[in-house]
Amino acid sequence: MRRLVRREVVTAGPRPRLEVETGRAVAGWWPRVVLLVLATAFTGAALQTTGLAPSFVWGTAVALGTATAFLPAPPVPHVLVLLGGLLLIVEGDGPFDPVVFALLPLGHLVLRAAWWADHVPPDARAELRAVLPDLRRVVVLQAALLVVALGVQAVTAREVSSAVATALGGVAVLGLVLLVTPRD
Repeated sequence: MRRLVRREVVTAGPRPRLEVETGRAVAGWWPRVVLLVLATAFTGAALQTTGLAPSFVWGTAVALGTATAFLPAPPVPHVLVLLGGLLLIVEGDGPFDPVVFALLPLGHLVLRAAWWADHVPPDARAELRAVLPDLRRVVVLQAALLVVALGVQAVTAREVSSAVATALGGVAVLGLVLLVTPRD
């Protein structure tokens, strides 16, 4: 026994027209360009502490910066920042190396630019209304990082017991983790 199926297409008039207005926007490839510059600068600053030849330092910095710009998803930028910190620990001069004043803000900026490069495709656009709140947060965090770096330099310049220095370092790290933790 065969059943007959009746199919009909019903149209209820013309299709609705959808209009979308967007504000000023930035091209999606800009975060990758910014990430390339920041990752190269971060790697170059970190490798300067090793005493290697400048041509090797900047060649490696450009290669790692390019790799980070093409692969902005975690863990690539995080590994880059981790390696920069490890280089500072291993090759740093004394208890406080002034290159920290460059690596702290650059490391944070590398991670933020990597987030944007990962979330905005190169052929897309990001509205400035979406970008500006994050830029304001970055400015506040950069100021906090500078204060922490100056505080660490002041603590290491004096003869302070290791317990006090460790406690201050722990409080600083906790504060930075709370500030850096994404809210989305």
